[in-house]
Amino acid sequence: MECPKCTGTLCKKTYRDDICLYRCDVCSGLWVKPDALEKMKNEWMAEAVLDVGDPSIGSELNRVDDINCPEGHGKMFKTEDLRQHHIWFEQCLTCHGVFLDAGEFTDLKYETFLDRVRSLITGRRPAE
Repeated sequence: MECPKCTGTLCKKTYRDDICLYRCDVCSGLWVKPDALEKMKNEWMAEAVLDVGDPSIGSELNRVDDINCPEGHGKMFKTEDLRQHHIWFEQCLTCHGVFLDAGEFTDLKYETFLDRVRSLITGRRPAE
């Protein structure tokens, strides 16, 4: 599968026996299904093994909004985490797959006081 954000290829990665996702070999963005994402959030140190990309590159690529589902389902929609409004990611309406830019999974997994402040400053993402 091709990365929806850059020219890279999404390569299959596994964590433990029950978590499967795809990571871009160029930008290190993560393509993951919602059930695997929930498991990842609950796994100790999953972010250190899976979210290995440079957060500054991820932040830059977060501005790329018009992307297509890597599984071929058309345009993905922009959404935000319900608890941390500063985390904006893309999700497919058909397969519900999620694309997280480098560093976003780590940020999503750990909500800190600074994240709460950042969400207030960033605000909610404007509707399309």
